[in-house]
Amino acid sequence: MNLPANTPAAPETLRLGTVSTVDAAANVLRELILDGQLEPGARLREAEFAERLGIARHSFRAATQILISEGLLCREPNRGVQVPVFEADDLIDVFRLRTALEVEAVRLVIASGEVPEAAEESVRELSAVPDDAPWREVVEPDIRFHRAIIDAAGSERLARAYSTVQSEVLLCLVWLRPHYDTPSQVAAEHEELIAAIRAGGADRAEELFRAHLTEAAENLTRAWQERTGERVVV
Repeated sequence: MNLPANTPAAPETLRLGTVSTVDAAANVLRELILDGQLEPGARLREAEFAERLGIARHSFRAATQILISEGLLCREPNRGVQVPVFEADDLIDVFRLRTALEVEAVRLVIASGEVPEAAEESVRELSAVPDDAPWREVVEPDIRFHRAIIDAAGSERLARAYSTVQSEVLLCLVWLRPHYDTPSQVAAEHEELIAAIRAGGADRAEELFRAHLTEAAENLTRAWQERTGERVVV
């Protein structure tokens, strides 16, 4: 029997892409870092981690190279691959630059009259994170929220400048874990920030963003002092 001329053809088979061994290994290592299971200074010994991941050494090296390019790992002479270590001055400097960039971005966003949908979506994600979730489920939407504000500012150079510090910001968020009782506390702070952008008051939004980032910087230096036993002089 002939089919009518307007009968749709059978759909083509859709093939799902598979994650390579290298990408899968990089994902596992990234989760360990963002959850704080690999702390600053932790060394990733090639033979040990290749065995734990069940992969060849060359695949492990390729996986670590992905994270090195993201700034989540670094290669030190005679020490191999490790999670970067920050000094107190580094932490302060990261947040000094971060604050300057984000405050300017917030003012540009409010001047545009648009509320970034990507930022709204990140706040919704944060608000849905259960209190017993892995910390990476907080870190990832948190960094997306702030990146969305930067991108919505519409400044290519501002965005490029932020990219130079973003991986360090990400590692700083890992250190902040002990200073938040629950993910809902983080979500509440970001709900207040996005509400200020919706309200359209540049001065109030700047005040809240500065307070948010200042508190984070203070918590970071406190965490650094607890970890090292050294005093931070600002």
